[in-house]
Amino acid sequence: MDAIALSLLSGLGFGSAAIFARFGMQGMSPLSSTLVSVVVSFLPTLLLALIFALSDIKALPAVALFWFFLLGVINFLGGRNFSYQAIGRIGASRTAAVLSTSAMFAAIFAITITGERPHFVVLVGTVVVVLGLTAALGNSIRDGISDNRGVLIGLGLALVAAASYGGTNVIAKELTEEYGSPFMVSAFGLFFGIILLSPLAGIKTVREVRASRGNPVFALSAGLSGLAAATGVGALYFALQRADVTVVSPIVSTNPIVTLVLAQIFISRMENLTKWLFIGVGITVAGVIVVTVGSTL
Repeated sequence: MDAIALSLLSGLGFGSAAIFARFGMQGMSPLSSTLVSVVVSFLPTLLLALIFALSDIKALPAVALFWFFLLGVINFLGGRNFSYQAIGRIGASRTAAVLSTSAMFAAIFAITITGERPHFVVLVGTVVVVLGLTAALGNSIRDGISDNRGVLIGLGLALVAAASYGGTNVIAKELTEEYGSPFMVSAFGLFFGIILLSPLAGIKTVREVRASRGNPVFALSAGLSGLAAATGVGALYFALQRADVTVVSPIVSTNPIVTLVLAQIFISRMENLTKWLFIGVGITVAGVIVVTVGSTL
């Protein structure tokens, strides 16, 4: 049950990160918000890794750096970057719903690449989760595309991010099993994420942060998004250390629930929340329950 609790905590972190990111993008570009969030995620994660995983860091073989670099590429250049780009185009709620399809991508990758064999009930629950997310998008996608073709680009970006996050889950599980502490794995992934994003957004980010000194709330929101995401990543990696990808990923995908609730409370004027979003979320919750039951069989 530790893995279930950690997976739910991860969903809480990712769900709240989307809201902070959405608000921060009112004053910063999506790419700059991404870099700020990754830097803020890295600092506390590095500190925790040095405190609790220094021996694991010292024991790392050189080849591990390649895998951490790959994790940084997929998780931050592919996942967080594209998800924040999507949030800037279509909003936090729609993006969160699409991102939850990462559970299906993760299941496919885990079964075909690493050979996981989940219980049939877990697969049924995963399908229910995806069906719930499809219902959640429903009219929102159709109406958005008919009103603004740019929405289609945002949905495509979110889908690429979902696939990236699904791959991230598989790689992160393998790395934690092979090299040890999730804090260390997360810290190295974030480090390479910063290296990859800095050439793309470094100068622009510094300029935007300096320009926000008179009204720092947007840069602060991007930073809080990073802290929330760091919580999500850390809890996710610890959960993956304790359970299969096919069990953890669908439960982490509950993060749209958090996003919807927080969007309704804090940014309802910025988000178009329809009844189908809430119906779909209800179906998604049912799917997560099925996955949880299946994980005990």
